Amino acid sequence: MRALKSVLDLFGSVLPAAFLAVVLLAVSGDVFARLFLADSIRVSHDLAIVALAFLVWFGIVGTALNHQLFGVQFFVDRLPRRLRKGATALTHLAIIAISFEVLRAAIAQVQTARFTKFVALGWPKWIVSAGLALALGLVIVIQLIQLYQLLRKPSGTPSTDGDAQ
Repeated sequence: MRALKSVLDLFGSVLPAAFLAVVLLAVSGDVFARLFLADSIRVSHDLAIVALAFLVWFGIVGTALNHQLFGVQFFVDRLPRRLRKGATALTHLAIIAISFEVLRAAIAQVQTARFTKFVALGWPKWIVSAGLALALGLVIVIQLIQLYQLLRKPSGTPSTDGDAQ
């Protein structure tokens, strides 16, 4: 379980921070090149697009790890205590279902978009969809773990999903 937590932390925290750095460097470098050299860095636009997409996709993994996915917990915490466990379980199931369908769409995009490329990088554009598929697969894993932990917990036990916050 510790290895899985490390992998999830890598994809949910470390990689989004690294991709944010890439976005900032690519965009800043291009701005400075335009100002001082009167020319653009050709790969900066494509690199920023890819990095921003991965920042968002893997950022979703981090929000799921912290029980903050789509602000669901905000609304569940406002329910009466006796309804929270059931509502939380339903939200985990809904997020799993939604993530699964988006995962299927991302896989279909990978299968059909194999010929288009980012112009400057020469990378296939399906890389962005593959990142989305990976991220949503990880979100499903996180939701299953959190659902399992929720169902194992006795009903009177306070939740770590935000009750104490």
